[in-house]
Amino acid sequence: MKAKSFEIEAFTISETAKKLGYKSTRTIYTLLNKDILEDYVYLTQSGRVYLILEPPNLPTLAEKIAANIQYKISNQNTDNTAPSYIK
Repeated sequence: MKAKSFEIEAFTISETAKKLGYKSTRTIYTLLNKDILEDYVYLTQSGRVYLILEPPNLPTLAEKIAANIQYKISNQNTDNTAPSYIK
């Protein structure tokens, strides 16, 4: 039986933020510091950190981040679900 080889794309934190559509890297660094994204980290011998966007047998990085952040409602005045006294 032959060994299987996997090709994995890994990106720096700033490249990952751009690919996922974030304006800054703060969200990614916050989740990294809380060890939430440890399954997605690829660390080189030089100590540089890369993130794997689509690791095998795990949800994608975008899904993992979305599950672990809170969304902020920026404008409650136009929100249809806001209570009537806010509108």
